[in-house]
Amino acid sequence: MNDEAQTMRAVFARAYGTPADLEVGDFPKPEAAPGTVLVKVAAAGVAYHDGLQLAGKHQIKHQMPYVPGMEIAGTVAALGDGVHGPAVGTPVLALNEGGGWAEYARVEATQLWPLLNGVDDAGAAALSMAYTTAHCGLYWEGGVKQGETVLITGATGGVGLAAVQIAHALGAEVIAVASSAERLRIAAANGADHGVNYTETSLKDAVMDITQGKGVDVAFDPVMGSLYPDVLGSLGWGGRHVIIGFAGGEIPQIPSNRLLVKNRRALGMVMSFYRRHRPELMLETVETLQRLYLDGKLKPLIAETGPLEKAPDYLVEIMERRLIGRAILTP
Repeated sequence: MNDEAQTMRAVFARAYGTPADLEVGDFPKPEAAPGTVLVKVAAAGVAYHDGLQLAGKHQIKHQMPYVPGMEIAGTVAALGDGVHGPAVGTPVLALNEGGGWAEYARVEATQLWPLLNGVDDAGAAALSMAYTTAHCGLYWEGGVKQGETVLITGATGGVGLAAVQIAHALGAEVIAVASSAERLRIAAANGADHGVNYTETSLKDAVMDITQGKGVDVAFDPVMGSLYPDVLGSLGWGGRHVIIGFAGGEIPQIPSNRLLVKNRRALGMVMSFYRRHRPELMLETVETLQRLYLDGKLKPLIAETGPLEKAPDYLVEIMERRLIGRAILTP
């Protein structure tokens, strides 16, 4: 499709539903409205949050029909009124509320960042949501320092595996928590120093054995649910519990007395805070991640790469938790 066409190829949904309801075909091409940038998409991530949006179970809602896809890498195609950069042709990484599974996406000007030389499109798309979430949670909220011990639940999920790599890059000792020996093997290959299979042993007891009774300095927790009591009990004195989400399906109550007795902290972390309210920290995170990627210290696990037509298949694998790593679409 040329840049002057009024339509583009895209994956889209006419109503909330399942991956089987997605269609691939011609869709109206967006324009660069005031305050936005039109991006020619080179790579777009497929992730669990896309499935939640499609099912209508995510906080982000859409007018129908809509194009999914929050994780985008590509080049600037046009600038809307009031936008002064990045210049047309600049390679960028972007986070969006949707629109990525297409040849073009309209992105708020504040929600995209130039790529450093050498960062490829697939790597940038894989870094965009999972790695920025993990870095903001570990570094800005958790304050992870070299030599500290970090516990990571859901350690082979998209955000969890990113957190394993980032915590390792920050110089922390990493304890990965997962549901199988195979998942723990993958976590170990990505920087985990220890692994705990919570289906076979007490998480708290295992952590106390590993830490010789001290407990961990930081728990990075995208799971919560039934694991929460053991995660809380695994925190040492001054421990920080960074709550990223509720993949475990339950929203447990936090017993404040158990925070008090060891001077622990419970910290909620949502990416919209950094994206909307702390843009200077978000920029530092994006640049830091790119440098770590170029240095070989971050290596996103890209499990699948394919054309737009593969989006429904990839999303099924992700929602059924059969795919470990990122799936990347290349429009």
